[in-house]
Amino acid sequence: MKKTLYLNCFSGISGDMTLGVLLDLLGREELEPFLEGLALKNYEVSVTRSKRRGITGLDVRVTPGEDHPHRGLAEIMEIIEKSSIGPGAAARASEAFRLLADAEAAVHGTSPEKIHFHEVGAVDSIVDIVGACILLEALDPARVVISPLNLGSGTVKCAHGEMPVPAPATAKLLEGVPVFSLGDPMERTTPTGAALARVFASEFGPIPPGVIVRTGYGLGNADTELANVLQGTLLEEADLEVGDAHHGRRRDGRCHRH
Repeated sequence: MKKTLYLNCFSGISGDMTLGVLLDLLGREELEPFLEGLALKNYEVSVTRSKRRGITGLDVRVTPGEDHPHRGLAEIMEIIEKSSIGPGAAARASEAFRLLADAEAAVHGTSPEKIHFHEVGAVDSIVDIVGACILLEALDPARVVISPLNLGSGTVKCAHGEMPVPAPATAKLLEGVPVFSLGDPMERTTPTGAALARVFASEFGPIPPGVIVRTGYGLGNADTELANVLQGTLLEEADLEVGDAHHGRRRDGRCHRH
C-alpha cells in the first residue's frame, strides 16, 4: 500500500521539529547513524524524549562547535555534493538551500550567488536541512501533505537585527502557501522550516483519507501555552468514500473492523 505522510503544523515548523517528528515516525531515537555520510564536522547532536503540554515526542538539538561562519550558496552545495547520501536527499537539500538563497536575495535586493547565509549557513541549519531530507528518504512516503502553517506573531532577533514575524525570508518562501497565526507571540515557522515545507510538500491542505499507521511528534524549543510540537501522521492510502469515511466504509460496501 502507498503511504502518505501528513505534517500538522498547528504550532509551526522548524528544522529541529522536523528532525524530531521524522525520527519518531521511523521509530528511532539516534540521529547520528543517519548523518554518517554528511561531509560536515564539528557539531554535536542530542536526542531526548520529552514533553510539551503533556505530549511526548523527540527533542532534537544540534550544537555547533564553530562560531557560525557565513557560508555562500556555492559552499553549501559543495558540502552536499561531497556527502555520501541518497540522491533524493541530496536533491531536496539542494533545492531547499536554493529556495532560501532566492528568498534572501529577493529580500535584500541582490542575487542568490551573492547571498552569504548567517543563521542558515551555520552548522546547525545545514544539519537540520540535510538531516531532515535524509530521514524523509528513509521514511519513503509516496507523497507528503502539509497543513496550513502557523507563522506565529511579534518579532524575532536575527543577524540583521529585530525583524517582524514572519521573517521577511520566511514570508517570501511561503508565497502561495496557506498560513495563519495562533498562540503567544513568537516565531513558530522559521526560514529553515518554511524551506523544508516547500520542498517536502506534494500539496498543502487537510489530512487525506486513509488508515493511520503511525504517529510521531517533534518538539520545539519553547514550552508555550500552545503545545509546541510538530505532529506527523503516516497513513496507508485507502479507497474510502469521503462521505462515508467516518463510518469506515470502503467503496466495495464492506466496513473496516473497529
